[in-house]
Amino acid sequence: MSMRFQADLGQLSTFGFQKTVIYESIVTTLNSDCTSNAAPMGITLQDEKHLTLTIFNTSKTLQNLKTNPYAVINFTCDIELFYKTVFKKTLFTGNLPLEWFVPAEYVAAKKLQAAEVALEVTVIDSKPLNDEKTLVICRIEHLTSSPIGVSQLYSRAFALTLEALINATRIETYHTNSQKQAQTNKLAEQIFDYAQIVERVAPNSIYTTVMVEMQKQIALWRQPQ
Repeated sequence: MSMRFQADLGQLSTFGFQKTVIYESIVTTLNSDCTSNAAPMGITLQDEKHLTLTIFNTSKTLQNLKTNPYAVINFTCDIELFYKTVFKKTLFTGNLPLEWFVPAEYVAAKKLQAAEVALEVTVIDSKPLNDEKTLVICRIEHLTSSPIGVSQLYSRAFALTLEALINATRIETYHTNSQKQAQTNKLAEQIFDYAQIVERVAPNSIYTTVMVEMQKQIALWRQPQ
């Protein structure tokens, strides 16, 4: 199913979107060589036409948006896809697999084939928040969805694994900063605690597998260079 976005918040609410709530997504942008980058990122719906992202200044996503102000906000319940896009630098040699992506319909970017819902957006403004992050304001151009949309089933394992992956993105940014070691340690401890709960509520699942592999990857990041 594909639908042209008509600047109607009611249409977005059909998929469960509410204003001011942060939703976890995978944001796809174009690299300078026209391959695609994908990065997990929280987005916030501001009104029926706009959403915002708060992006680390060192991120590839922000670099890409400065040269090509288009992106696709991909929503999926596939926790393994979140994991692979967080740890893409160690899991893949070179670029992400081409078969993951298909062209967007209204913006110069590509979307994930696996996305259940995708919002195609144009960057209309950006504002530095501090030395670490920038607020990016986007206009929603188009919405597409799979026939079933995003599943509404709730799992503590999914929520905790996703929260751990969000922590991992922060650890990747902070772990080389000597002034951020206490914060990095706290994030790693939280991931360990989440992993214990996931093992209890979803044993022998994709969630426990992702938790184990995630902690291995973080340990590699934190090894002395």
